[in-house]
Amino acid sequence: MRDERLVVGFLVFHLLVAAPGFALLSALGLVRLRPQALLAAAGPAFVVGAVAAGVPLIALVVLGVPVTPAVSLAVVGAVTLALVLVARLMRPAEVSVAAHAGDAPPRVEVVIERLVLGAIAVYFTVGSLAFTHVPTLWDDANIWSFKGMALFHHDGLIDGVGRNPQLSFVHLDYPILHPLLESSFFHAIGGQDLRLWHLELWLIFAALIWTLAWLLAPLGRRWLWVLVLAVVSVSGILIANITLGDADTTMAAYVGCAALSFGIWLDRGHRAHALLGAVFLAGGANVKNEGMAFGLAVGIALVIALMPSGVRARWRDLALAAAIAVLSVLPWQAWVATNPAAARATPSPWELADDPSFLVDRLSYLWRGIQQIAVQLTTTAEWGLIFPAFVVVALALVVVGRHRAVATYYGVASLLAIATVAYTYWVTSISDLGGFEQRTGPRIVLGIIFIIAAGLAHLLQLATRVAVSPGAEPAEPRSAEAREPRAEVGV
Repeated sequence: MRDERLVVGFLVFHLLVAAPGFALLSALGLVRLRPQALLAAAGPAFVVGAVAAGVPLIALVVLGVPVTPAVSLAVVGAVTLALVLVARLMRPAEVSVAAHAGDAPPRVEVVIERLVLGAIAVYFTVGSLAFTHVPTLWDDANIWSFKGMALFHHDGLIDGVGRNPQLSFVHLDYPILHPLLESSFFHAIGGQDLRLWHLELWLIFAALIWTLAWLLAPLGRRWLWVLVLAVVSVSGILIANITLGDADTTMAAYVGCAALSFGIWLDRGHRAHALLGAVFLAGGANVKNEGMAFGLAVGIALVIALMPSGVRARWRDLALAAAIAVLSVLPWQAWVATNPAAARATPSPWELADDPSFLVDRLSYLWRGIQQIAVQLTTTAEWGLIFPAFVVVALALVVVGRHRAVATYYGVASLLAIATVAYTYWVTSISDLGGFEQRTGPRIVLGIIFIIAAGLAHLLQLATRVAVSPGAEPAEPRSAEAREPRAEVGV
């Protein structure tokens, strides 16, 4: 009986989380209500739905409302219904990012593409068998699952957990989208099962890689960028991070999806991709604090890339996306600001503005951090040639003047992301920097990796488009109607 409840609950959980995701993608005009398109968008719908339903649930937790299974179901239903109504009232045009007519790939490229995508799918399917009996260790036990079980048993963060200064070591300032999903997962399967939660983390990672592929698939030739996704998928660092139950992979992959969605918006000009990018940024920022820093890097890069543009519609799109992202992180950040027990481990720049001597004295820490980042990004055993390939392709597009805005955006976003990690090394209060590097060095750069990987995958597609059709530059949308023409987005 327990096994039957577990299987049914497992399936119901994923269907319920995906429901608001499908509704949001439909409201944005990014998916057709047809079986093939819905199946292709199943993974993206799940990761989008987790944010669409998770943000209001976080707001309820902050307000002290018990987040019982009934309340969670009501929120999922309300969000889904609201988005369905928006879709029916606005009737958004289907967003077209179809490839240029002259961009048809040779047969050998199609074979490579399908073989690699099929291998990735098999890899995630078979790999899931390894995550059903993983023990709960370290940060998972003290941070993520600790909060997840508190939410599961108390339907919220009671003061004995959320506002207990004796628990400051569990990083009470860390956002709770990850624990909320864990708690809801336990309710769905009929009880807590920490070992099975590791399987769910693996599936979330798979869904985020799926989302990257789903975003890239309609743009044109695929055989180069599928290799980028393959390299990221098999990284031992990501596997270890999920094995430990940490949230870094989930956060970083959300940021990567955001970076790519905004990159497509810069290239093609459809507002839907900007709004979807904001949702992904909200996901990353509500999983880990680093998601906010990387999200800010993406936002600043977008502003810099748009500066030469005089198209007001682009700035309106960006302002709307920024508003969505800010409002989505506001509830939790407001709770942290009013909670003395939720002290941040890394001081913000404005907290150190009146003590420049502190920063000067620690310049060696900054330099050591930059060196550590460089070592991690160039570890070919984990990331292949993703970093040097990204640098070469981005610089080449900037120099030749093709898709310069998009290449500039990815380049600046990656540099700012590197700066955020270097800043962490610069101001960390941890005296044992060697131990800090050993424990967190490989995973602290994951946000950078996903921004670079998403950028490389997109820029490779743009580069092959230029090579095949040298005169094919996407036209700037001239009106709202032109900005929202419709076509299926799916793998």
